[in-house]
Amino acid sequence: MTTFLAGAALTALLSAVARNLEADRARADFAQRAAVRTAAVARAFGDAVRDLRALNLLFAANGGAVSREAFDAFAQPLAARNGYLRALEYQRFVDDGERAAFEAAGSRYWPGFAIRERGPDGLRPAARRPRYLVNDYVVPIAGNALVYGYDAWSNPEQRAFIARAIDSGEPTASPVLRLVQGDGGLRGLLVSMPVYRGGADLEDVAARRAQALGCTTVALDAAVLVGASLDGTHLLAMGDFALTLYGYTGSGARVPVFHHQGDPAPASLLERWLDRDPTAITSSFEVAGTRWEFETVRLPRSLESRTGSLSILAFGILLSFAAGWLVQQRSARTRRIESLVERRTADLALTAGALRLYRRAIESAANPILMISATRPGYPIEYANAACERVLGYGPGELQGLPLAELAQPQDGEAGLAELRQALYECRKGHALVRQATRDGRELVSEVYIAPVNDEAGRTGHFVVTTYDVTVAKRYEAELAHRARYDTLTGLANRALLSDRIERAIAVANGAPVWTVALDIDHFKLINDTLGRGLGDEALRALAGRINGGMRQADTAARAGGDDFMLVLCGCANEGQAAARVQEVRAAIAEPLQIEGHTLAFGSSAGVAGYPNDGRDPETLVKHAEVAMYRAKQNGRNAVQFYAPHMNAHALDRLALEGALRGALRDQQFELHFQPQVDLHSGRVVGTEALIRWRHPLLGTVRPDRFIALAEETGLIVPIGAWALRSACSQNRDWQRAGLGQLRVAVNLSARQFSEPDLVQTVRQVLDDTGLAPDSLEIELTESMMMADVESAIETMRCLKAMGVKLSIDDFGTGYSSLAYLKRFPVDVLKIDRSFVRDIVVSRDGAAMVDAIVSLAHSLRMQVIAEGVETIEQLDYLRGCGCDEVQGHIFARPQPVEAVEALLRQGRVAPVHA
Repeated sequence: MTTFLAGAALTALLSAVARNLEADRARADFAQRAAVRTAAVARAFGDAVRDLRALNLLFAANGGAVSREAFDAFAQPLAARNGYLRALEYQRFVDDGERAAFEAAGSRYWPGFAIRERGPDGLRPAARRPRYLVNDYVVPIAGNALVYGYDAWSNPEQRAFIARAIDSGEPTASPVLRLVQGDGGLRGLLVSMPVYRGGADLEDVAARRAQALGCTTVALDAAVLVGASLDGTHLLAMGDFALTLYGYTGSGARVPVFHHQGDPAPASLLERWLDRDPTAITSSFEVAGTRWEFETVRLPRSLESRTGSLSILAFGILLSFAAGWLVQQRSARTRRIESLVERRTADLALTAGALRLYRRAIESAANPILMISATRPGYPIEYANAACERVLGYGPGELQGLPLAELAQPQDGEAGLAELRQALYECRKGHALVRQATRDGRELVSEVYIAPVNDEAGRTGHFVVTTYDVTVAKRYEAELAHRARYDTLTGLANRALLSDRIERAIAVANGAPVWTVALDIDHFKLINDTLGRGLGDEALRALAGRINGGMRQADTAARAGGDDFMLVLCGCANEGQAAARVQEVRAAIAEPLQIEGHTLAFGSSAGVAGYPNDGRDPETLVKHAEVAMYRAKQNGRNAVQFYAPHMNAHALDRLALEGALRGALRDQQFELHFQPQVDLHSGRVVGTEALIRWRHPLLGTVRPDRFIALAEETGLIVPIGAWALRSACSQNRDWQRAGLGQLRVAVNLSARQFSEPDLVQTVRQVLDDTGLAPDSLEIELTESMMMADVESAIETMRCLKAMGVKLSIDDFGTGYSSLAYLKRFPVDVLKIDRSFVRDIVVSRDGAAMVDAIVSLAHSLRMQVIAEGVETIEQLDYLRGCGCDEVQGHIFARPQPVEAVEALLRQGRVAPVHA
C-alpha cells in the first residue's frame, strides 16, 4: 500500500510538472500569437499614417501650393488601393473676408458649394467667424459629398486635435468618432497633418500657427483597416481566438471598434477544469497621439493539448498499481530498480516536451529561420523552417544540405555580404541589409541576422540565421523619394528637383550663361472647361513629352504646376542661341495634337532669365523668368520675352497693389462717390451714378483704372462689386426716406459679376435687405460683356427686368453695336459715350453720330443719357437733338455723399458755366 501511495504521489507530481510545461508552452504560444496580431494591427495603423505623410509631402514639395488636379492624381491611387481610407482631404484656412470669393470659386467646380457647419438638422451654411478651415479637396468625392465645404474649425473636438497638429507639425489623430461614410458606426478616426507656407520659419509654436495654410487629413474606418490587415496576413484563420480593438471617444469612454468572435471548440467538464490558464491578453499602442487597446482572448481548447500530462497521469497510476503488486512479489532490489525506471521515464518526458515546444516555436515563426553548420565547409544548411522555404521559393526539404552561398544569388556589389562573411569567419553576431534574387526570380530585400550557437566549452558548432523581408517597405521608401522630386502626372522634374538642377548647371557652367525658361501653355484652361480634366491631363502628358523631347542631355524640363513648365538650358552662349532653343520647344508644342478624336493646337508664352546677369541662385532665376513670362502674356501671348530689371519693379508694384487690394474691403477702405443725372426738360436731378473710390492709408487715392482690371483678374471684383451694389442701394433708399424724391441709382457691373450664376439672386437679396424698390435701381452693362455669351446674357437680363430693375447699355457705340442684338436686348436706356459727346460741337460726323443714337433709341422706346457733358455748347446741342438726360462736369463732378446730398436737396441744378 505504501508503494502504491508513493507511486500515486509521484504520478501526481509528474503530471503536475508536465501540466505546468504544457501551460508554459500554451502561454508562450498564446503570447506570441497575440503579439503577432497586435503588431499587425499597429503596423496597419502605421501604414495609414505613412499614407498621410506621403500626401502631406506632396504639399511640402510644392511649397504648400497644390492644384486640385495634382491632388486628385496623387490621392486617388491611394484611396483605390487602401479600402480603409474613406477620404483623403485638404482642409484650407479661409478668412471671413475671402469667404465670398472662395465660395464663388468652389461653385464653379461644385454647384451650390458653400462653407458649412453642423446644425441640429444636419449641415447648414456656416455662421460668420473670423476664420474657417474648409474641406477644399476631397478624394474620393463619391460618398464624401456631404463633407465637401465642411468647416472643421466649427467643431470644437476636431479643432482641438488639428490645433495640436499645427503646434507640433506632426500627424495627430482624433478620438473615435462616427463616420459619415458607410453605416455610421462608431469606429472612425481622423488623422491630420499641417501644411505650412513654403520656405517658412517654423522654429516655435507661434511661427507654426502663423504659417499654417491648412492641413491634410485622412478618414480611416478602423474596423475595415484592422479586419483587412489581419485577414490579409491570414491571422483571422485560426478559430481559437476572439479579437477586440478598443478606442476612446472624446469624452474618454472606452468603446469596441472591431471584434472577431472566433470559433471555439466544444468543451467538456474535464476540458474546462484542465484549461485554467490565462485566457486574455490586452496590449496598448499609440496612433498619432491617441491610445488604442487590442485584446486577444483564447477560446476553450480540446484535450489534444493536454495529452502529455493526461498520459503521464494515466500511465503513472497504472504503473503504481503494477509497482505495488511487484513489491509484494519481489524483493527490495526490484523496488529500487522500478523507482529508477520511473525517474528516468519522467526525465525523458520532460526532455521530449521541451524539444517539442522549441521545435513548434521555430516552425510557427512567420520569418525565415535557418540552422547552418559552423564546422563543415560552405556552411551547409542543417535545418530550415517552413517560412524560409516559402519565402525563398523552395519545396519541403529541398534546402537540407545546400551551402549557404547557394541559398539565393545576391546582386552584384552588395555591401552587406562582406559584413555577413566577416561575422561567420569571426564566429560572432552579424547584421546586414541584403538585396538578392529568390529561386523564382523575385527581388527580395532582407534584414539578415546571424548569431553563433556555442557549446559548453565555448566552441561554435552552428549559426542561427534569421531573415526579415523588408522589400515592400524599401519600395515604398523609393516611391516616396521619387514622388518628392518628380511630377506624378507628367514624370518631369518638380520644383524641388528643379532647384537642384539649376544649382548643378550653374556649378558645371563655370561662369558661362545658364538660361531658365518659364513656359506657359496659352488658354489651356479652355481644354479643361470644355473637354474635361481627363482629356486635359492626357494633353498635358503629351505636351510634356514634346517638351522633354526638345531638351538636350544636359538640359532639364520640369512641371511647375498646372500648365506651367520650367526649362533649364545649358550651352547657349547668348540670347540669340537661347531664343532659338526656346523656339524649337515652342514649335514642337504648336504641332497639332490628336487626342480622343479631337485635334488640338496650342500656343505658348515664354519668359527667359539668364545666369549670371538676371540672378545667381535658382530662386531668383525662376522668379525673374516667371516675371518675363507674365510680361509676354500681357503683351498678347504666344511670344518669348527676356527678363529686364524694370519688369521686376512692375511686378513688385502689382504684387503690392494686389496685397493691398485683398485687405481693402476688410478694412473698409472703399467709398462711393455719386454723379448726378439731370433731366434736360425739367432741370431736376432724377438719379445718380455710383462710382467706387479706393482711399489707401499709405498709397493715397488709387485710381479705378489702376485697380479695377486687377480686381477682375484676381476675382476680387465679385465681392467688391457686391459691396458697391449693396452700398449704393442702401444710400439711395436713405435719400428717398429723407424726402429727396424717387431717385434712381445707376451701378456698373463688371463682366465677371455679370457671368456669376447667382447674380439675379444677389440683386434680389440686396433689394430685399435694403428695402429699395426695383425700379429705383439701374444696372449699367457694356456691349462687350453681353456679347461673350449672347443667349445667357439675354436670359439674365430678362430675369432682372422681370424683377423691375432698369437696364442700360453703357458707352454705347464703342463696342459691337449690333442692331440685331440691340433689338433683342430688354434695355431701358442707351448711354452715349463721352467720346461722341466731346466731338458734337467740333465735328459734323460726331454730331451726326449722336443724332443717330438718339433717334435709334427713341424708335426702340428707350431713353438716352449722355455722359461727359462739360460745356454749354454740348448741353444745348443735346437738348436740341432730343436727348433725355445728361451727366457731366457741367453740373457736378463725382462727389462724396455729403456734397451730392446738398445738390439733391436743391431739386434743380444749373450749369456751373452758365
